[in-house]
Amino acid sequence: LQHHTEAPSPSSLPPSALPLDVLNNAVAGFSTVEELIRYLEPDRWQLDLEDLYRPTWQLLGKAYIHGRKSRVVDLNLLKEEVRLYSCTPRNFSVSLREELKRTDTIFWPLCLLVKRCGGNCACCHQSCNECQCVPTKVTKKYHEVLQLKPRIGVRGLHKSLTDVPLEHHEECDCVCKGNTEG
Repeated sequence: LQHHTEAPSPSSLPPSALPLDVLNNAVAGFSTVEELIRYLEPDRWQLDLEDLYRPTWQLLGKAYIHGRKSRVVDLNLLKEEVRLYSCTPRNFSVSLREELKRTDTIFWPLCLLVKRCGGNCACCHQSCNECQCVPTKVTKKYHEVLQLKPRIGVRGLHKSLTDVPLEHHEECDCVCKGNTEG
């Protein structure tokens, strides 16, 4: 009788048995320490979480010993801070003449604030050589401004209130620059 065994698929392996790059990509998707520990140890995650926050002197980091941290490290807060300052919509000042490509008119105010994607993508997927922050949801918003246009054949400026459409980025994400595989 011939026996042949199949290699287990990555999904059937326990997380700790996955190759590090696969595990790293899986771990990157969790928002809280609780979710991460539940994924790593589904049967005993609550105990592991308690153990994680229970100080043992030989394992305490320097920050504990020097009194710079509270007894409970708030890893969720650290993760949230990274999310806030990574690739997210943020205020940018744009010149209306440049944004609207209008050299024949003056707008007041000259600049407006719009939401545009910004920040870094340092924690991008392992399989990507270079990531960039790009909008994934874009809306057009109208802003009322004063428009000043030269009058043809007459001295002075034609003044009017006008609505100008500006692109606002609602959601952003880090994506691989180009389609190169790492």
